[in-house]
This record gives sequence, C-alpha cells and structure tokens, in this order.
Amino acid sequence: MNIEDLIKNRKDQLAIESPPEDSWDMIQKGWKKKRPGFSWWKVAAVIFITTSIGLLIHNISLQNQVETLASLGDISEEYKQIENSYITQINAIESSDEIQKARYQSDYSWIFEELKTLEEVNELYRKDIGNVDENLLVGTLIDHYEKKIRLLKKLELEIKRNNKIEENEKDNNTSVSM
Repeated sequence: MNIEDLIKNRKDQLAIESPPEDSWDMIQKGWKKKRPGFSWWKVAAVIFITTSIGLLIHNISLQNQVETLASLGDISEEYKQIENSYITQINAIESSDEIQKARYQSDYSWIFEELKTLEEVNELYRKDIGNVDENLLVGTLIDHYEKKIRLLKKLELEIKRNNKIEENEKDNNTSVSM
C-alpha cells in the first residue's frame, strides 16, 4: 500500500475543521513545563560580565596613571625648582631662530637624533619615579637635563661655526672676483 492509498482511506480522520478543545490546554501545559525556573547560570553570567567590566575600567585607569610622566617636582619642591630652571634654559635655547632653522637642515640631523634618544630614555626614567631609589633617579634626571643643555649648546656652536665658514667663503669669493 502506498501513501496515497493510505491518505484516501483515512481521509475522514484527517479532514477536521477545528482542533479538539483540549489541544490548546495541552500546548500551554507543554510550554509551562519547558520554562525553567530560577537559572543560576544567568546570575553567574551577570556577575562575570560585571566583574570583567570593572577590571577593564580599573586596568585602563592604572594604564593612564602610568602613562602620565612624573616630574622631579613630584619628589620635592626643591627638585621642582631645579627642574623648572633646567626647563627654562632648554626652552630658551630651543626657541632661538638658529635652532629652529637647524631642525630642517640635514647637517644637524644627528644632534636632533641624539636629543630624541635622550628624551626616550628620560621618559623611561620618569615612569620609574616612586618605584626606585629616588636619589639615583634624581641624579639621572638631572643628568638628562644637563646633557640636553650641552647638546643644544653644541648645536649652537656648530651653527655659529658653519655660519662663519660660509661668511668667509663669501668674502673670499667676493675679494677674488674683484
């Protein structure tokens, strides 16, 4: 017997205009059975997510604290005054027209590379303020400022020397052409 014959023979059982009255009650009871009660895994998931977000925020705030560079003024007021004195000297030298022009000349690029390296090392030391022996760190940071001033003064001397050489060459060319 094939399926078509089976459907034709039981056609009267399949042709129902409306479902039995108790069918919706049976479906609702099935739904109620499938609904879980109190789920511990949901509580655990909420606790896990809340803890993860809290730790993430805490780590971000710690990272921001580490990234802000400390200064000698964080150690004492006396060191702050010394640091401000060095910074004033450095700013005065760096703001001169000759130094500003030299930044764009390849003849002086090696000095600016040295200054850049010096600053990178200084940043590493500044991050250690509060974590290592302050006396050693203060000496290192002051040494940084002194080296930077020496490099900048060396740059100034090099610029003056090159300017004099150029002036002498112009004077020699002018006197020879006459």
